[in-house]
Amino acid sequence: MIITVCIKSLEKQELKKDHVTFSYIMSQVCDVIEPKLKDLFEKDAEDFDEVVRLRMERDQTTNPNAKSQLSRQANDLLEIATSNSFEIIDQCFKLVEHGIVVFSSGWQAVRGDSGAAISAGLAGVTSGIFISNLNLKTLKDRKFASEKIARCEELYKELTHKQTRAFECVTTLNSEAISAIQLELIKT
Repeated sequence: MIITVCIKSLEKQELKKDHVTFSYIMSQVCDVIEPKLKDLFEKDAEDFDEVVRLRMERDQTTNPNAKSQLSRQANDLLEIATSNSFEIIDQCFKLVEHGIVVFSSGWQAVRGDSGAAISAGLAGVTSGIFISNLNLKTLKDRKFASEKIARCEELYKELTHKQTRAFECVTTLNSEAISAIQLELIKT
Protein backbone atom coordinates (compact mmCIF):
# COMPACT_ATOMS: atom_id res chain seq x y z
CA MET A 1 0.00 0.00 0.00
CA ILE A 2 2.85 2.39 0.81
CA ILE A 3 4.46 1.64 -2.53
CA THR A 4 1.20 2.39 -4.35
CA VAL A 5 0.90 5.77 -2.65
CA CYS A 6 4.54 6.57 -3.42
CA ILE A 7 4.17 5.59 -7.10
CA LYS A 8 1.01 7.66 -7.50
CA SER A 9 2.57 10.58 -5.63
CA LEU A 10 5.67 10.50 -7.83
CA GLU A 11 3.38 10.97 -10.84
CA LYS A 12 2.09 14.27 -9.43
CA GLN A 13 4.03 17.37 -10.43
CA GLU A 14 2.50 19.35 -7.54
CA LEU A 15 4.23 16.95 -5.11
CA LYS A 16 7.66 17.34 -6.73
CA LYS A 17 9.15 18.81 -3.54
CA ASP A 18 8.58 15.44 -1.81
CA HIS A 19 9.68 13.14 -4.66
CA VAL A 20 13.01 12.38 -2.95
CA THR A 21 11.13 11.33 0.18
CA PHE A 22 8.76 9.08 -1.79
CA SER A 23 11.67 7.49 -3.66
CA TYR A 24 13.54 6.88 -0.40
CA ILE A 25 10.52 5.32 1.27
CA MET A 26 9.91 3.07 -1.76
CA SER A 27 13.49 1.85 -1.73
CA GLN A 28 13.41 1.23 2.03
CA VAL A 29 10.17 -0.75 1.81
CA CYS A 30 11.12 -2.72 -1.33
CA ASP A 31 14.82 -3.28 -0.69
CA VAL A 32 15.07 -3.48 3.09
CA ILE A 33 11.87 -3.84 5.09
CA GLU A 34 9.87 -6.24 2.89
CA PRO A 35 12.73 -8.72 2.32
CA LYS A 36 13.66 -8.60 5.99
CA LEU A 37 10.07 -9.23 7.07
CA LYS A 38 9.75 -12.16 4.66
CA ASP A 39 12.94 -13.72 6.04
CA LEU A 40 11.86 -13.13 9.64
CA PHE A 41 8.40 -14.62 9.06
CA GLU A 42 9.90 -17.72 7.44
CA LYS A 43 12.45 -18.10 10.22
CA ASP A 44 9.77 -17.61 12.86
CA ALA A 45 7.57 -20.30 11.31
CA GLU A 46 10.47 -22.75 11.06
CA ASP A 47 11.73 -22.04 14.58
CA PHE A 48 8.31 -22.30 16.17
CA ASP A 49 7.57 -25.54 14.32
CA GLU A 50 10.76 -26.91 15.84
CA VAL A 51 9.77 -25.62 19.30
CA VAL A 52 6.45 -27.47 18.98
CA ARG A 53 8.21 -30.63 17.78
CA LEU A 54 10.64 -30.52 20.72
CA ARG A 55 7.82 -29.95 23.20
CA MET A 56 5.83 -32.86 21.78
CA GLU A 57 8.89 -35.09 22.00
CA ARG A 58 9.49 -33.87 25.56
CA ASP A 59 5.91 -34.66 26.55
CA GLN A 60 6.13 -38.18 25.08
CA THR A 61 9.35 -39.22 26.78
CA THR A 62 9.44 -40.77 30.22
CA ASN A 63 13.19 -40.27 30.70
CA PRO A 64 13.65 -37.30 33.09
CA ASN A 65 17.05 -36.38 31.62
CA ALA A 66 15.72 -36.44 28.06
CA LYS A 67 12.67 -34.45 29.18
CA SER A 68 14.92 -31.81 30.73
CA GLN A 69 17.21 -31.68 27.68
CA LEU A 70 14.29 -31.32 25.24
CA SER A 71 12.74 -28.61 27.39
CA ARG A 72 16.03 -26.67 27.39
CA GLN A 73 16.34 -27.01 23.61
CA ALA A 74 12.77 -25.83 23.09
CA ASN A 75 13.31 -22.84 25.38
CA ASP A 76 16.61 -21.95 23.72
CA LEU A 77 14.84 -21.89 20.38
CA LEU A 78 11.90 -19.95 21.86
CA GLU A 79 14.37 -17.24 22.91
CA ILE A 80 15.53 -16.99 19.29
CA ALA A 81 11.93 -16.87 18.07
CA THR A 82 11.18 -14.11 20.58
CA SER A 83 14.17 -12.10 19.38
CA ASN A 84 12.83 -12.50 15.85
CA SER A 85 9.47 -11.18 17.04
CA PHE A 86 11.22 -8.08 18.35
CA GLU A 87 12.86 -7.59 14.94
CA ILE A 88 9.49 -7.98 13.21
CA ILE A 89 8.06 -5.33 15.53
CA ASP A 90 10.93 -2.96 14.66
CA GLN A 91 10.29 -3.40 10.94
CA CYS A 92 6.55 -2.91 11.37
CA PHE A 93 7.20 0.33 13.28
CA LYS A 94 9.15 1.53 10.25
CA LEU A 95 6.17 0.72 8.04
CA VAL A 96 3.88 2.68 10.35
CA GLU A 97 6.19 5.69 10.20
CA HIS A 98 6.48 5.52 6.42
CA GLY A 99 2.71 5.18 6.19
CA ILE A 100 2.22 8.31 8.26
CA VAL A 101 4.69 10.23 6.10
CA VAL A 102 3.01 9.23 2.84
CA PHE A 103 -0.42 9.92 4.35
CA SER A 104 0.68 13.44 5.22
CA SER A 105 2.74 14.23 2.11
CA GLY A 106 1.44 11.89 -0.58
CA TRP A 107 -1.27 12.27 -3.13
CA GLN A 108 -4.46 13.03 -1.21
CA ALA A 109 -6.68 10.83 -3.38
CA VAL A 110 -4.91 7.64 -2.25
CA ARG A 111 -4.68 8.31 1.48
CA GLY A 112 -6.96 5.33 2.10
CA ASP A 113 -4.06 3.14 1.00
CA SER A 114 -1.77 5.02 3.38
CA GLY A 115 -4.26 4.43 6.17
CA ALA A 116 -4.43 0.73 5.34
CA ALA A 117 -0.62 0.56 5.47
CA ILE A 118 -0.57 2.32 8.84
CA SER A 119 -3.22 -0.07 10.17
CA ALA A 120 -1.35 -3.14 8.89
CA GLY A 121 1.89 -1.94 10.46
CA LEU A 122 0.15 -1.31 13.78
CA ALA A 123 -1.41 -4.78 13.61
CA GLY A 124 2.03 -6.29 13.04
CA VAL A 125 3.44 -4.43 16.04
CA THR A 126 0.51 -5.38 18.26
CA SER A 127 0.72 -9.04 17.22
CA GLY A 128 4.46 -9.06 17.87
CA ILE A 129 3.97 -7.61 21.36
CA PHE A 130 1.32 -10.25 22.13
CA ILE A 131 3.62 -13.04 20.96
CA SER A 132 6.70 -11.66 22.72
CA ASN A 133 4.88 -11.29 26.03
CA LEU A 134 3.44 -14.79 25.79
CA ASN A 135 6.88 -16.23 25.01
CA LEU A 136 8.45 -14.30 27.89
CA LYS A 137 5.77 -15.67 30.21
CA THR A 138 6.73 -19.17 29.08
CA LEU A 139 10.42 -18.34 29.59
CA LYS A 140 9.76 -16.77 33.02
CA ASP A 141 12.55 -18.69 34.78
CA ARG A 142 15.22 -17.59 32.32
CA LYS A 143 17.47 -14.56 32.45
CA PHE A 144 16.40 -13.77 28.88
CA ALA A 145 12.83 -13.11 30.03
CA SER A 146 13.80 -10.73 32.81
CA GLU A 147 16.13 -8.86 30.42
CA LYS A 148 13.52 -8.56 27.65
CA ILE A 149 10.35 -7.72 29.60
CA ALA A 150 11.39 -4.06 29.77
CA ARG A 151 11.72 -4.09 25.97
CA CYS A 152 8.06 -5.14 25.71
CA GLU A 153 7.10 -2.21 27.92
CA GLU A 154 9.11 0.20 25.75
CA LEU A 155 7.49 -1.22 22.62
CA TYR A 156 4.04 -0.87 24.15
CA LYS A 157 4.73 2.82 24.91
CA GLU A 158 5.96 3.37 21.36
CA LEU A 159 2.88 1.59 20.01
CA THR A 160 0.65 3.90 22.02
CA HIS A 161 2.45 6.92 20.56
CA LYS A 162 2.17 5.59 16.99
CA GLN A 163 -1.52 4.79 17.49
CA THR A 164 -2.11 8.38 18.57
CA ARG A 165 -0.40 9.61 15.41
CA ALA A 166 -2.46 7.17 13.33
CA PHE A 167 -5.68 8.40 14.94
CA GLU A 168 -4.64 11.95 14.09
CA CYS A 169 -4.54 10.88 10.43
CA VAL A 170 -8.02 9.37 10.74
CA THR A 171 -9.32 12.51 12.47
CA THR A 172 -7.85 14.72 9.75
CA LEU A 173 -9.53 12.72 7.01
CA ASN A 174 -12.80 12.56 8.93
CA SER A 175 -12.82 16.35 9.37
CA GLU A 176 -12.19 16.80 5.66
CA ALA A 177 -15.07 14.44 4.85
CA ILE A 178 -17.47 16.28 7.18
CA SER A 179 -16.46 19.64 5.69
CA ALA A 180 -16.91 18.36 2.14
CA ILE A 181 -20.36 16.95 2.92
CA GLN A 182 -21.44 20.11 4.70
CA LEU A 183 -20.29 22.25 1.77
CA GLU A 184 -22.22 20.03 -0.61
CA LEU A 185 -25.34 20.35 1.55
CA ILE A 186 -25.01 24.15 1.57
CA LYS A 187 -24.78 24.21 -2.22
CA THR A 188 -28.03 22.25 -2.60
